[in-house]
Amino acid sequence: TNDVWGYVASDGTEYALVGLRKGISIVSLADPTDPKEVARIDGGTTTWRDLKTFGEYAYVTLDQNGIDEGLTVIDLSNLPNGISHTNWIPEINGDTLYECHNIYIDEQGWAYLSGCNLNEGGVIFVDVFSEPGKPKFGGFNDAIYSHDCYARDNILYSAEILEGQFTVYDVSDKSAPVSWASQKTPFDFCHNVWLSDDSKILFTTDEKANAPTAAYDISDLSDIKFLDEFRPRRTIGKGVAPHNVHVLNEFLVISHYTDGLVIVDATEPENLIEVGNYDTHDEFQNKFHGA
Repeated sequence: TNDVWGYVASDGTEYALVGLRKGISIVSLADPTDPKEVARIDGGTTTWRDLKTFGEYAYVTLDQNGIDEGLTVIDLSNLPNGISHTNWIPEINGDTLYECHNIYIDEQGWAYLSGCNLNEGGVIFVDVFSEPGKPKFGGFNDAIYSHDCYARDNILYSAEILEGQFTVYDVSDKSAPVSWASQKTPFDFCHNVWLSDDSKILFTTDEKANAPTAAYDISDLSDIKFLDEFRPRRTIGKGVAPHNVHVLNEFLVISHYTDGLVIVDATEPENLIEVGNYDTHDEFQNKFHGA
């Protein structure tokens, strides 16, 4: 597997949407002690699929040269009885969109595609709200490769991994985005970003051995302040790499290679404290193992 996202149906049932190397799995958590796969979509073999939802649809990216799946659009409205899906493979300015590394969808229904074969991998804006299930091209961000991104209130936070930085953009006008500020991250390899609930703190991961999850005060973009960095103490210096950080209330939910899931109290973002963990790979290896 390579990624997971959640969906809550109208009857309250939760589903896990799971990216697989050879497709997409829909798993019912109606009984969390007995998860059941209720649907599967077969697809081309890839290391990377990413999934997000808006309304009753899931949108899935695939990153693999030579596999032309574009954006897979899944209608979840008939769960658990079944699903249907289509593939959106648009032609944009004379070129075909066929692969992307990541997707994020904001509260308005704008999808942000990162690491695509168009726009030099810079974020592509896609409208998935006007006609649910029928994406529409909305514009290009700056042509700087984005590995992943986060957006809220028409502000885009892009993890520009090859530049070793995150950049903040005003994307209120999708036809004319404006770059506001950039900030280098500790290991110059910004892999993902996630925003605090109050929009004042940005958390980042650098996908490098011994790299941290970092916290930045972005309340004043003319003076971004580094606050703190976190590494699991039990494996400091042993080559562990953080993968993705997410925010749940005042907590960071961080996946790590070899160290698995780590929960960090970020109530005081200048003092990040581990409060829980669950190791998904019981043998330590200094490679890409675990969550």
